[in-house]
Amino acid sequence: MRLRFPICVAAFAFGSAPYPAALACGDSEAGLSCDDSGSGAEMGAKWMLNRATKAVATDKTKALTAFTKGTDGFRTADSYVFCVGPDGVMTAHPNPILQGHDVHDLHDKTGNYFIKTMVQDAKSGQISMIRYLFPKPGSTIEEPKTTYYTKAGDQMCAVGIYDSDAASPQVSTPEGRVASLRAKLDAEIPAAARADWTAFLEALNQVSDAKAATMSLVRDNLQAAEAALGATDGKAAKGR
Repeated sequence: MRLRFPICVAAFAFGSAPYPAALACGDSEAGLSCDDSGSGAEMGAKWMLNRATKAVATDKTKALTAFTKGTDGFRTADSYVFCVGPDGVMTAHPNPILQGHDVHDLHDKTGNYFIKTMVQDAKSGQISMIRYLFPKPGSTIEEPKTTYYTKAGDQMCAVGIYDSDAASPQVSTPEGRVASLRAKLDAEIPAAARADWTAFLEALNQVSDAKAATMSLVRDNLQAAEAALGATDGKAAKGR
């Protein structure tokens, strides 16, 4: 049964004035680029959204899974892809609390129903922008965030950046700097070299996925070993 997510993101004392409504950024030859005059974090977000839209067009199920797991290069320290279906259900999000839930009425402390706005205003081939308050991954403290979104098939997909990251690119993560560099190069690679460039990116993604799979296996093995040791200690304690 589909569950409706709690109405408010979280409560915290920030400002009470609502953010402005979503703004359209325009079109490009790819249909998914605002101007490239923003910070490295902004360019990285737009580049990731461009890739995400193409991934949904190629294989929606595979793409949504990759967005949720953060594989295939669809995750940096604080940026990730999320998607919402036409019924308001979050079809892709790294947070399991949100994934698979009806988030249509989700809003921040200012009363900004950002999901509802994005689902309603998203258009294929065009990026729009919206600002709202949302916690960073692993945090419960809401922070100002700018999110770029578009229509990908029947999905509304988006990538956001936090104001603190955009304002302080010098302290951005290595992953964020890599995303920014990829975005710049992607805009400048000549057409004759684009196939090789795409193949290079996919090779990097495969290496990243392999590393992530290895780390996941290591964590699983450590957890299994810890559980086994705990069971052994418990039996030893009973025997005394």
